[in-house]
Amino acid sequence: MHMKQKIITATTTGLAIAALSILPAFAKTTAHATTTRVTTVQATTTTATTTNATSTSATTTRGMQNTERKMTAMETKADKMIGERIDNLNKLIERVKGMRNLTDAQKTSIISTVQSLIGNLTTLRTQIASDTSSTTLKADTQSITQAYRVYGLFMPQLNVVIAADRIETVLTMMGSVGTKLQTRLSAAGPISAANQAYLNDFNAKLADANAKVQAAVQEVLPLVPDQGDKTKMAANMTTLKDARSKIQAAQKDLVAARKDAQAIMKAVVKTDKDMMKTATSTRPAATGTSTATTTR
Repeated sequence: MHMKQKIITATTTGLAIAALSILPAFAKTTAHATTTRVTTVQATTTTATTTNATSTSATTTRGMQNTERKMTAMETKADKMIGERIDNLNKLIERVKGMRNLTDAQKTSIISTVQSLIGNLTTLRTQIASDTSSTTLKADTQSITQAYRVYGLFMPQLNVVIAADRIETVLTMMGSVGTKLQTRLSAAGPISAANQAYLNDFNAKLADANAKVQAAVQEVLPLVPDQGDKTKMAANMTTLKDARSKIQAAQKDLVAARKDAQAIMKAVVKTDKDMMKTATSTRPAATGTSTATTTR
């Protein structure tokens, strides 16, 4: 009995010792596995963070490049738009210099206005070339058409003035022709009712044409750019359209007056021929005898 108890006690003690000897090894293995997992998680997290940062940086770079390309394209387009407008305005200056019916003061005023506009466009061109913000660049580019309206307003204004000047020149010449025709008709005796009607219509058409071109010029000169205001833009377009219709009506008056003048000219030519015939028929016939006397 005592021997059996000793054997059990010894066995129990041995198992305990064996358990104690195994425990540290097990604990060490577990700690190593835990450390490995933590290291793996940290490495994975670091890699993911680095990848995300690289992707974000690449996206940002592409966005900046796209913005830069768009700005460059916008600058190029704006520079071309401004250049074309400046060239056309310089051509207008030469046309204004050739106007016959404007006073020197009026020419100087118009040319000064055109040159001022060219200066403003040149300044805007420089500003656009130095813009670093896409928002500012867009606003400056839009101002080419909204703030200046070279093609939408200024050039149409001057075209009306130039057309009016040309019509005034023709009116002056036709007025002189009309005076001469009336003088010729009066010299031939009483003017017939038909010819007087032509003369009256001729003078009326010239007067109407003159009134229309004057009204057209006075109508367009006060107009100013709309600055993006759609209501004002519509009003400007309506006024320009009305002024152009007046110019067209004046041109039709000139055509009608020219027809009157041609009819009067035919009458004058016919009158001249009739007077020549009359003069020929009433001229005394030549009489007389030619006698040859020979003296011997």
